[in-house]
Amino acid sequence: MEHSETACLQFTPSQAQMLDHASQGLANMGGPQAKGAAQQARAHAHRLSATLAPPQQSLLQRFAQGSLSALLFSRMRAPAGAPPEHLPSLATLEHDSDCLYLAARNQLLLALTDYRAFAFDIDNNGKLVRLVANFKGGGHAPLAGEVPLQPAELSSHSGLPLGPHTEAPYNCSVQACHGHSPAPSALILTARWNPAGEPTQIIPLPAIIERLGGLHALALTSPSFDFTRSDCFVHGQGAAGNAIAMLQYNPHGGFSMRYNAYRFSLNERACAAAGRAFETFQALLRNTPPIPFVLQADNALLINNCRALHGRDILRDNRRLLVRLFGYSPFARPSVLNDDPLLVRG
Repeated sequence: MEHSETACLQFTPSQAQMLDHASQGLANMGGPQAKGAAQQARAHAHRLSATLAPPQQSLLQRFAQGSLSALLFSRMRAPAGAPPEHLPSLATLEHDSDCLYLAARNQLLLALTDYRAFAFDIDNNGKLVRLVANFKGGGHAPLAGEVPLQPAELSSHSGLPLGPHTEAPYNCSVQACHGHSPAPSALILTARWNPAGEPTQIIPLPAIIERLGGLHALALTSPSFDFTRSDCFVHGQGAAGNAIAMLQYNPHGGFSMRYNAYRFSLNERACAAAGRAFETFQALLRNTPPIPFVLQADNALLINNCRALHGRDILRDNRRLLVRLFGYSPFARPSVLNDDPLLVRG
């Protein structure tokens, strides 16, 4: 996993015990969705931070400053128990104590980097915790009762492969504009179950942007690109976008990228230079090998959504279940609908 854009923070046994106790307390409150959980997570993170050695603190600071694409937290305690024969329903898992524990732990890990867990009103029914699995079919193995040959939905709950992407929405990256809150600054993932060890793939963007060259990178900052509406948005909410930029200067992290391999296209009014830049970017992306991270319940992956793309291959084992939260950096300025828990306008 050695790469200048990624790092691993390993907890000591005593730190893992402290994290475990704090996460269980947050889960007993009801997890990240509970009122007051964010404040408690920050308090626990402050106490845990005081036990970290300088090299551990340095890794957190690098991510907080926007100079890491991904940070893996490892050597944490994990819920016991083997994977079930079949994945339980989403409704059952949303109230599962182990899923709440892992979600609470994710919230606390976000707080270690001074990030805030939040939800969009148009996504995941406004809930902070998203359980990511093949609940809707299309995977390597059919689900019970799945209709053969029925097109799978283009969402993270389907069994389709996910091409390289940043998380939606794609209108802005740091400051709310025209009624849209910025895209997540980060997302954090852990696995409740991942029996086949199927990896999450990360593609850091700094080297790609450097290879693009100045003129191509400048063209990507022009309003020359369209995107289609995400299938995971709440029915009737969210919309496609036209004439937006892919790349944006960000004084707090160098740049912010917004991209989705199967949702972005060139606007019909884009100039030839923008078209050449788009083609060059996609070619560089195809020739860049992703960095694989195998998520399990004893680790968690924090991804910089402005600096890295992520994706995965088609799922082979339908029991793979990830627990995900979105995070905002201290510099993000969303359109807030509710402070506790933090809900923003998408």
